Amino acid sequence: MKRLGLAALLLALSTAASASAQHVVEAGEADCSTPRRALLTFLANLQEGDAHPEQATRCFDWGAVRIGDHDRQRQVAQRFKHVLDARGLYVQMDDIPDEEDPADTLRVVPFSNTLPQFYLVRKGSQWVISAETIRHVPAWYDETFAFDVDTYLEGAPSWLTERVFGVTWWQLMALLLLLAVAFFVRWVVTWVAVAQGSRLLTTIVKTLDRRLLDRAAKPIGTVVMVLLLIYAFPMLRFSVDVNRVIIFGLSVAAAVSAVVIVYRLVDVFADVMAKRADDTETKLDDQLVPLVRKSLKVVTVVLGVIFVLQNMEVDVASLIAGVSLGGLAFTLAARDTVANLFGSVSIFSDQPFQVGDWVVMQGVEGVVEEVGMRSTRVRTFYRSLVSIPNSKVADGVIDNYGARESRRTFLKLGVQYDTTPEQIEAFCDGIRAILANNPAVKKDGYHVYFTGFGDSALEIMLYFFFVVDSWADELRQRHLIFLEVLRLADALGVGFAFPTRTVHVTTRAKEKELPDPKRPDEEALGAAVLAFGPAGALARPAGPQISHGFYPGFDRPEGPHGGQGDDPDADQADSRE
Repeated sequence: MKRLGLAALLLALSTAASASAQHVVEAGEADCSTPRRALLTFLANLQEGDAHPEQATRCFDWGAVRIGDHDRQRQVAQRFKHVLDARGLYVQMDDIPDEEDPADTLRVVPFSNTLPQFYLVRKGSQWVISAETIRHVPAWYDETFAFDVDTYLEGAPSWLTERVFGVTWWQLMALLLLLAVAFFVRWVVTWVAVAQGSRLLTTIVKTLDRRLLDRAAKPIGTVVMVLLLIYAFPMLRFSVDVNRVIIFGLSVAAAVSAVVIVYRLVDVFADVMAKRADDTETKLDDQLVPLVRKSLKVVTVVLGVIFVLQNMEVDVASLIAGVSLGGLAFTLAARDTVANLFGSVSIFSDQPFQVGDWVVMQGVEGVVEEVGMRSTRVRTFYRSLVSIPNSKVADGVIDNYGARESRRTFLKLGVQYDTTPEQIEAFCDGIRAILANNPAVKKDGYHVYFTGFGDSALEIMLYFFFVVDSWADELRQRHLIFLEVLRLADALGVGFAFPTRTVHVTTRAKEKELPDPKRPDEEALGAAVLAFGPAGALARPAGPQISHGFYPGFDRPEGPHGGQGDDPDADQADSRE
């Protein structure tokens, strides 16, 4: 029983102490012994319907500002209360110290972020609202209220101050008028933004998508409307609770609308860049535009969320610190993705290939179809689609066939062994003439020569380059040249060889032996050799002289037969002398 009585006594004492610690200043009282009680004295005595302005002014440092007029003091206190209510600044009393000497604190600031000039100081044994706060009240009042409502209400009919649905008639009418004006302003701003924006951007891009501009202009009107409401709503003199909720909602709406504007302007900017990219020769910037669009939208969303959270009075610094630690762990886990992202930046900056180029990279051969944020997609000649990580593309070796200044063609034609030297020379000259006549052939780099004796054919080499933009153009021009070669061979009577095998059968009669074949003597052989040597009668070191040759850089001589005159025999004789 003693223990129970002792417990009851301790409980009663603790309850009494708690009640003492949570002392509440009632209307009509004045207590400036602690920072919390000083604020309660100011706020509790200026409540609508139970106001005691004289008591509310007790916890102000009037001496430092030399305001001795009590009416002036009451006016300053009331206006300061109107400013706090209109701005929705609700004092969290639990955060205000309730000790006479709170841990050697010399100053208490209720709103350090929004009103840092508003603070309480200790004057002897009393806590009072500072003189600096008093000096800022007139400026705060003028910033909050465009005009003094009290002045207009003094001569107004009494029914305007009567209450309906918890508000006065003048507040309800003013609210409806404000909303009407705000929506009208929104419509006007939207119309002006669309009209002027279209005029400005069409000077840059003639084919701008008007729908994108309309979607970006509408949030502009919303932002202006919300800012107007934020500016004008405090003049309606609603309670601090109503103002706090309305201003908070309007601030968030303005922040969200601003983010939406930037987000939709990204589409407008991307559309302008896409039109510019269509006018360029390269195709890689066509892939860059979607990548930039996605990146800007991601950045806009991230920064927009931070901006909205700031307007929601969230401690963004602490949030970012926590996110940074998580982001570090995420980055370590997704290092491959980050590497691919930087690889895409390297590809767009260096431009080792264009969309549509024929490339060989990382063992994959095909045509580049798309360059994304993570990978590059290549369409192989088997029609399969291969995705290569951009980090490997940026670090690997790229063989870009599409960047060739010209495209090589090399082949050997085999003609029959019974083709005469004159036919071979004429055939080679004719092919050179075909190449010289084709506009897609590089004129300073083709070669056509009789180069060898094959197993089944006499070999003629064709070596030349096409100056074309695509593989399809190369195939088409090669097709045309080969058709001309076929027509040339038919005209000259040149037959193409194919693998053959000749079997020689020799029979010898038993009853009669065949005579030995006649062999030329050494003198005849020697004469034949000399005839093909320098100044020989049969020597033709320049070839049969069928035509003027069509060699690269060869200037066609005058005369119908390719010589300096009209007599080919004379030209040939001159060459042998």
